[in-house]
Amino acid sequence: MVKMRFDFLDGIRGLAALWVVLFHSMLFNGYATEKIKWSENIFLNILQKPLSIGHIAVAIFIVLSGFCLAIPIVNNDLNLKGGFKRYISRRAKRLIPPYYIALLLSGLLIFLFPILQEPHNTAWDNKLPVTIGSVVSHIGLFHNLNNSWIYKINGAHWSIATEWQIYWFFPLILFFWKKYNLLVSFSVITILALILYKIVPFAAPQFLILFFMGVVCCYYAFRSKSFNKINLPLSSVLLCAFFAFLIFRKTSPLIANVTLGLFFSYFLYSCFVYKKTHNKTLFLLESKPMEFLGKISYSLYLIHGPFLALANLILLNNFDLTNDVRQIILFAFVIVFILPVSALFYHLVERRFLNN
Repeated sequence: MVKMRFDFLDGIRGLAALWVVLFHSMLFNGYATEKIKWSENIFLNILQKPLSIGHIAVAIFIVLSGFCLAIPIVNNDLNLKGGFKRYISRRAKRLIPPYYIALLLSGLLIFLFPILQEPHNTAWDNKLPVTIGSVVSHIGLFHNLNNSWIYKINGAHWSIATEWQIYWFFPLILFFWKKYNLLVSFSVITILALILYKIVPFAAPQFLILFFMGVVCCYYAFRSKSFNKINLPLSSVLLCAFFAFLIFRKTSPLIANVTLGLFFSYFLYSCFVYKKTHNKTLFLLESKPMEFLGKISYSLYLIHGPFLALANLILLNNFDLTNDVRQIILFAFVIVFILPVSALFYHLVERRFLNN
């Protein structure tokens, strides 16, 4: 049963990671900082549309994190198995060593390739310069709390700090839940997240609410004894409709993330209960490619940024290409280079720090 559950969870995680990377490949394409170059080719433009909201996939990671971390506690009367010390040490072992090695790899690439050391009016510019403050804050996992550090060295790493900080709030969630009830706990966490959002909005403290949604989703998914056949198609349609809405209309990060958290939690709940009650394969999410992507998803997320930046800068400095051609090359680069290197990083590094 446990393996069955995690097959589709890993499939979702793998898709989300690839979504982020392909989105970043569009940001890194060509000149102009943090701006997508929309293609006039109808086929490439259609592909770009859903990829253009790939940043929202980070919110999916957070809901998944809450869901997965809740699995042991919903089967243990809302208690952390082995206590807080065991819980936080296991999270540290899983999250931090691969992150540190990826951070070191990012710094090494910057050191070895002079082209990565200077701004060139591309999306890599805000990763520079590498300062003592940015290095120390990344090591301490508080770089997301300062706007001048948050995207330095490796831009994707900002969310690692946010997730690490969220882990420390998990016992607080459980404390208020057990002492009072779910509603009180959710209210406390929501108020806290909104206060933090006013202070450090760029650190995405609203993810604390999404993490809680994942926990609640897991809690009710495990307790559900029956499956309403409308849940899975309805949750899928709602989720896809919201993605379409985000493509064509700009929404504040707070509203977009929280709304996505609700729709995705409903979808996750529906998938889990369907799997539990029917024991059938969830097709795409449990396929071999998705299993592979899910396995290497953390490694893929950790290391892709500097490689994309380097590939784009090499193309800009050595070839006279259109934005469309360069974009196609970067898409291909993700598949033929970044995915295999991420798999190698997983086997050499990440796998050594997996918890049993």
